[in-house]
Amino acid sequence: MTDKWKDILTQHASLDPQKLMDYLEGKLSDKEKHEVESVLADSAFMDDAAEGLSELKDKQKIASILFELNSQLHKKTQQRRKLQFTDRLPFPGWLVFTTVTIILLIVLTYIIYKMYTTAN
Repeated sequence: MTDKWKDILTQHASLDPQKLMDYLEGKLSDKEKHEVESVLADSAFMDDAAEGLSELKDKQKIASILFELNSQLHKKTQQRRKLQFTDRLPFPGWLVFTTVTIILLIVLTYIIYKMYTTAN
């Protein structure tokens, strides 16, 4: 696995995901723990993430869970981008169709009128 699993955490706070993982595993010094705790106190998202991650018994699964979450996040944003592209079209399809149909009817009427008036 690559480090893409870290993307979901880096978008919401200035806390390095590896530092958060080290904090959860108890590998940080007291000063670093204090820094992490101050970031967690400032960010409700990061605090909830740390709380949820700390409740996992198998810390090795955290990376795969975060990778899966990040993959799902990318899929959802890609779907949203596709939908937004269709919303950016200048006119709805029915409006274009109706406009072209009306213009064709006007042109056809003009041609028939000219043919009828010049034939007499």
